[in-house]
Amino acid sequence: MTLNPSTLRCTTCTTPLLKKTYSGTLGNMSALTCHACKASFPIKNGVPHFLETRAPERAQLETVDGACMVAGYRRPNPLMHALRRVVSSEYFPGKSWRAAKTRTLENPGTKLILGSGVTRYLDAVHLDLDDFPGVDIVGDAHVLPFVDDVFSGLVCEVVLEHVADPKRVIAESFRVLQPGGLAFFIVPFLFPFHGHPSDFQRWSREGLAREFEAFEDVEVGIHGGPCSSMVNLLSEWGYVMSGLRFPRGYTLIKGGLTGLLFPIKFMDLLVNRFPEAHRLASTLFIIATKPQT
Repeated sequence: MTLNPSTLRCTTCTTPLLKKTYSGTLGNMSALTCHACKASFPIKNGVPHFLETRAPERAQLETVDGACMVAGYRRPNPLMHALRRVVSSEYFPGKSWRAAKTRTLENPGTKLILGSGVTRYLDAVHLDLDDFPGVDIVGDAHVLPFVDDVFSGLVCEVVLEHVADPKRVIAESFRVLQPGGLAFFIVPFLFPFHGHPSDFQRWSREGLAREFEAFEDVEVGIHGGPCSSMVNLLSEWGYVMSGLRFPRGYTLIKGGLTGLLFPIKFMDLLVNRFPEAHRLASTLFIIATKPQT
């Protein structure tokens, strides 16, 4: 999606940015420049970059887990992608979370997708740590490069556990949403460690609701239920007990066991309705509204 420079602000001093083109021996180079603190943010292949190459957040992409994630985004395998949509322990059946996500994405206006990877949505700006295919802006979710009250909706799926300061990311999400805007997040509860590129946090139903106390009309529900948890935990247990190392051993053991166990997760279509299902939920979703005043 084409970005309007007037919606962007300096991540150093929060001043609105100006787009400038410089001529030199290397040709014309575009950048976003702050007239207040003189900070400059390059535009590469049409994508503004608000993170330096050696920024700590970008450095995470060079870990073993981070490199595997980047390789999957840069060189996707269509067959593996299709299989993961059904077989993978990352795919969850259920109607409630899908309805909440659809409601957010269909809210009129421009949406922001945090940690988008290679996922694309209509009428949306896609932000991630690197310029993966489909990313509109490279930036840090802790310091969003947008002015206040820009977006009608915000979607952040299984990303919040990977940031160092979730409270700050939620506060930034609140800031850039328009009054009446919707925020939709998915976070893990009983979900194994997954460093893509790092992994810091887990939330219960009550803990997640507290994180969004500045919002109103807060609804927390089950994304992946107890049966999904069992698929994840048993397949991960098998990998740990194998004594093999990441990533090849993980792919072999975790992938093989998931292929055997994955039908169990579809029982969540029934079990998620049980009153105590949240006690063993794999992942939770939340949808919340920014107050009008």
